[in-house]
Amino acid sequence: GQLSTQRNCCVLTGQITEIEPVRYTPAGVPRQRVWLEHRSRQEEAGHPREVQARMAVILTGGLTETAKAVKVGDQVEVEGFISRAGLKGEARDRLQLHAQSLSRLD
Repeated sequence: GQLSTQRNCCVLTGQITEIEPVRYTPAGVPRQRVWLEHRSRQEEAGHPREVQARMAVILTGGLTETAKAVKVGDQVEVEGFISRAGLKGEARDRLQLHAQSLSRLD
């Protein structure tokens, strides 16, 4: 269908700055939020630009187990899709990254 052809893929590297406790959805699925601080130099209109971003990363299911191997200060790469943080108020305009993979960068 129309929705399945839309693209939403994000790869972000950065340092973990905060790891929140695992919570469980009403269906019993583990869910965890970690915060990622990204810094890089990108090119924009032919000029280098320093980029910084802080993004909430949502881990669900087995990825919460994977996250036990990471700690605050670790450099990681996250791949997943972006969704709004909620339905009400400013959460409608705030984005978060839903991880489909998480790996440490050594």
